[in-house]
Amino acid sequence: MPVVASPPPARAIVQRAYERLRSYGTPPYVVYLTDENGDRHRIAFRASDEMMNDSEYYPNDDRLPLARIYRAFVGPLSITVHESIVKTTPSPGQTAAPAENSLVSDLKTIAVVSAYAQPVYTARTAGVETIDGHKTDHVALAAVSDPSRYTLRDLWIDTTTYDVWRADYVTHDVDVPGSTVYLTVNFEPVGPYWIAAHWIAIYHFLGPQPPVYRELAVLKMRFPATLPGWLWNEHEYERHRRARDPDPLGGLLEAPPGP
Repeated sequence: MPVVASPPPARAIVQRAYERLRSYGTPPYVVYLTDENGDRHRIAFRASDEMMNDSEYYPNDDRLPLARIYRAFVGPLSITVHESIVKTTPSPGQTAAPAENSLVSDLKTIAVVSAYAQPVYTARTAGVETIDGHKTDHVALAAVSDPSRYTLRDLWIDTTTYDVWRADYVTHDVDVPGSTVYLTVNFEPVGPYWIAAHWIAIYHFLGPQPPVYRELAVLKMRFPATLPGWLWNEHEYERHRRARDPDPLGGLLEAPPGP
């Protein structure tokens, strides 16, 4: 009788997925175009400190637009940089606390559960499913405690490459008490990187207000080797904008992708 190999345990699958994410590396800068319910934004991301420059998209205007500048982790795209930023040096006999609310930290805490007294999730395989033509292991996760902090609920991991194709979260809108947000993130390769390329979020609120649907997709992405640092400094950026200085990002998304 032929021996049928049993599938690897759920934790081993997730650990391999985490290692696969780390293998893609981190670009120093990313400029990308998003579409969210019809609104298009251009975002410049600096990996060294996870700063974002976010503006409405005007493809035929070379002037600096109004922009929001803030720090926001953008998922597996910046996995190695994020780890170096949030890492703290533990005291003897202690372990560094995991970062909060990101796919990277959630995967990491599963991948290195031996470093903690108790795992933050239980994990079980929930069958093999096809996601966008890719055969995946569906891994269902449940937070052992504090589900508002550990929000990851499901992963779909390629059975051959261990790439994460999809992740589901159950989280909340920090500005709306009592809200529940069901978030699905789809991933894909862009150049030599693995990115979160498409989000669908459904917001549920207390009371009679109907659910709110939001969908965001990355339409274009470029990886410039360098960009001026003032793009991520509010005062410096405004000074350049008022001086009507040229936009260093102008035309970048319209140009052919680089090597």
